[in-house]
Amino acid sequence: MLSKPICLRVKGPFACFTRPEFHVERVSYPVITPSAARGVLEAILMKPIEKPEAGKRENKVGFRWHILRLGIIHKGHLTPILRNELGYSAHPAYGNSSGYDCAAERQQRHSLILAGDTNSDGQRVPLEYLIEACIEVRGDLGPRGERGRTPRWNAMQSLAKYHKMFLRRASAGQCFYQPFFGCREFSVTEWQLEEAGFDAVLPRNLPDDQFGAVFRDFDFDAFWSEWRAPERGDNSILLQARKFNARAERGQIRVARRRDVTTLEDVV
Repeated sequence: MLSKPICLRVKGPFACFTRPEFHVERVSYPVITPSAARGVLEAILMKPIEKPEAGKRENKVGFRWHILRLGIIHKGHLTPILRNELGYSAHPAYGNSSGYDCAAERQQRHSLILAGDTNSDGQRVPLEYLIEACIEVRGDLGPRGERGRTPRWNAMQSLAKYHKMFLRRASAGQCFYQPFFGCREFSVTEWQLEEAGFDAVLPRNLPDDQFGAVFRDFDFDAFWSEWRAPERGDNSILLQARKFNARAERGQIRVARRRDVTTLEDVV
């Protein structure tokens, strides 16, 4: 079951939506990705549906986010920076009481990130996006749920509860951890719940743009249906990366369409 669309305005000075094809230096997409937008929403409210104990898998009432549209109010520009990073693959101090030398592990790496522009008054304009998303709670159509599913009446109650929880937390500026744009060091400094809706808030004079193939998200449907961790050598429920052609029409990128309370259609 799907909730009504929720619109959130987010702002931040810097962002890095890392392209997976670059392995060493980080290079950002020129626009926010649906995966990064989902991460912003999960920082405010998240109820995981996975429970590792087999005895607790009958009462899963978690939810997941689905991104519908992204609005690019101010996309900024790509700018290079040089940062010091620690280059170890595993923490060297783990199990070692003598500690470790940070100077020996420090590496300088270039990154191509997104940054806000400067207006005519010399003030920096932050990156600004609109996120329209909905909450999905899986519910069975019958009065008694199948294994791994929630009865329909319970799913409706849970959906209404999570929807109101997010509206309350987003309006009060609450979060479980600081939302960020791609990388954790690039924090979302301001977010605001737009009750008027996506179409009413998005400016009308935004231009069209083409961003090419952009990472959408990992495909979690296999985990959603199986409810189990993959065994060694089992490739049946491995995560699959998905991409889509990000095309902005008047400043908005459509990722999916909500047909009704139960049907969601992805945009190719």
